Amino acid sequence: MKKALFIILLSVILGGCKKQNQTNNTLKEGIITYEVSYFTSEKDNPIIALLPNKVELRFKNNNICLISEGYLGFFSTKFISNYKENHSNILLKVLNNKFNYEFPKDEIAFIYNRKAPSHIEYSDSTKMIAGYKCKMATLFHQDKTINPIKIFYTLEIGLDKPNRNTPLNMLSGVLMQFETSMNNVKTKFTAIQVNHVNVAEEDFQIPTNYVKADMETLKKYIVDFN
Repeated sequence: MKKALFIILLSVILGGCKKQNQTNNTLKEGIITYEVSYFTSEKDNPIIALLPNKVELRFKNNNICLISEGYLGFFSTKFISNYKENHSNILLKVLNNKFNYEFPKDEIAFIYNRKAPSHIEYSDSTKMIAGYKCKMATLFHQDKTINPIKIFYTLEIGLDKPNRNTPLNMLSGVLMQFETSMNNVKTKFTAIQVNHVNVAEEDFQIPTNYVKADMETLKKYIVDFN
């Protein structure tokens, strides 16, 4: 269960449909749905059954809300970042327990066990993902045990600093396909739908029934829950 909680946390720190022939240069409000797939089967690693198969990114006025939910809703996470605030929040719900962890906007979230890439190689290669033209980039790390990682991102979604609080905060585009690894579970995220809809302001607000917690408390709770 510990792996499941950490991977769900990770997945959140990283919607009428927008047609490919729309003339708007960028989309500034909507919902992106990502399909989450795993390189390990449930047979080889039963923890996979607890992990989410979809993650949702809601955005409006450069505000971000990432939502992920585990098996049967027993635990869920939200990453909320309001553009004009100097902090971000991770909301963790496990059964009836609800926690709110607040941390600086320029800080990489503690859930990442990889540092920022030492070098990003940008490419002219492109492909269409969820109706958007995406550019390819390759990530290189100082740790040579980490193989180069190919990612795809788009500049056609008008979201400023979309990768805040992640090791890829220097990347200006919205990630549409990428891979990551957490606790030896290799995971792939692919955008499957971008919906041009109105997003409620409440999605970017912290519910009052979440108890404020520091990083150590959040970590300890995850460990104790197991």
